[in-house]
Amino acid sequence: MTAASITLDYVDPRDLKPHEDILKNRLAETIISIRETKSVVPIIVDHRTLLIIDGHHRWEALSALGYKRIPIYYVDYLDPRISVGIWYRKLTLNSVSKLYLKSMESEGDVCIQIESKICSRSHFEAYWKLELIEQSLRRFGVQVERNPSEGYKPPNLSKEIILKIASKETRLPPKSSRHLYDFIIPKDRVKLQ
Repeated sequence: MTAASITLDYVDPRDLKPHEDILKNRLAETIISIRETKSVVPIIVDHRTLLIIDGHHRWEALSALGYKRIPIYYVDYLDPRISVGIWYRKLTLNSVSKLYLKSMESEGDVCIQIESKICSRSHFEAYWKLELIEQSLRRFGVQVERNPSEGYKPPNLSKEIILKIASKETRLPPKSSRHLYDFIIPKDRVKLQ
């Protein structure tokens, strides 16, 4: 890993552009943590577009708590040392869930193969369809585990796709993208102003 040009700054949270939704229980935990410590690990933001790369729950928590200036690290999202990975889905399917997945077979340009080919017209639609399928599978008693290396592979996301989604002021489901850095980003908490 190498050093990168990372700049700490404080910005108005309303200026930042999210690309992912948040999990309400994780948001509540983040709010409690910020209230107790009066500090936070800075949010990672693209210096050109103000895209939130990492830190959606911290951003939402700080906004909900009424902070007018929040700590961020500016990075260059187009730097080739930043890449977009995926979260694989590890599933233990039962007979009911397999029948359900077979009923979801569909056509489209962006697909995932889970027991059958499930497709959509765009990455945005595919990821939201996958989110709804995962919610249904949980109701059927299937445990859905996201991990970086094994299981069913969702459609690849690119920086361009993520920037396009953010520019439309829409959001992917929580934990859709997995940003990887080939440089060190400080993880120390910063006191809030």
